[in-house]
Formats: sequence, structure tokens, C-alpha cells
Amino acid sequence: MKTIEILLQGEHIPDIQLIEVDSGRQVKDLLAVTAGCRKEAVEGEFFVFHEDGVEPLGIEDMLPESEDGQPVPLHVHRCRSVIATVTFNGVSKGHEFRPGMTIAAVKKWVAVMEFGMKPADAAEHVLQIAGTTDRPEPDTHIGALVACPDCSVAFDLVPLKRVEG
Repeated sequence: MKTIEILLQGEHIPDIQLIEVDSGRQVKDLLAVTAGCRKEAVEGEFFVFHEDGVEPLGIEDMLPESEDGQPVPLHVHRCRSVIATVTFNGVSKGHEFRPGMTIAAVKKWVAVMEFGMKPADAAEHVLQIAGTTDRPEPDTHIGALVACPDCSVAFDLVPLKRVEG
């Protein structure tokens, strides 16, 4: 039988997991499989999102299959949205994102759309979790950084490298 490869991230699944499921399975089947991927046992209703997707997949929907043969990036989370607050030069901007949004998409929104940076300037900055030195990789889903019921995260937009002289 044909299988679907899924690159999975989610609540209590901080590292990308590669899982395989039989083709023709439903979203509810994926949720049953993913329970074993989570670092902690958690209860509640989980939603499944495409990476950078806006709406969750329906529980009865068939699992998406890749058109190009690549694994399908999906995200499972109890939060339907994550509030990201980003501070740059003392100014904070907040926005609501779906949990499957990548750090790269969040950074692009805040740097270009909110702080008015040119794309070249934005490329020289990264998101750093506020109060830490942690800089999530661009392909990290924002939902992998939060756990329900606290569906929010704060970042600082910082230079990629500091030139000291």
C-alpha cells in the first residue's frame, strides 16, 4: 500500500518528526498516531494545520498527499491561533498567527509589513525568544514554541550578527 510521509511539528513536539501513514487515511487517524510523538501526555481537542495554513483541516478530511513527492509538513496543536509579540528598537507589535506558521513567515510579516524594513535589511535580522538567546530555526512552526492554554510567545527582532569594533 502507498504511504504518505509527513513532517510533523506541534504542541509538545518541538523537533520535526518524520512519520509515515497509509495513503487514504483521515485527519483523525493522524491524531491517533501523533499522540505517541508528544513529549508529554496532554488532553484536549487537537487541530491539524498545513504548514503556513490558515484554517485547520477537518477531522474527517483525508490526509493531504504531496504533489511533488516531498513529505507533507503538518502541525498539530490545541491552540487555533498563537499571538506573537515582536519587539524591535523598543517598539512592540503583536499579531495572531496559526500554529503552523513558520518563524520565517512571522519574521517576514513583522520586519517588512510592521517595521517597514526592506527585504535585504530584514534578511540581516532574526527572531529571538524574548529574555533568552534562543533563535528558532526559520522552518520551526510557531506553535512548537507554545503550549495550550498559553497560546502566545514574545520575540525580539535582533541583528543576525553584531559587528563589534
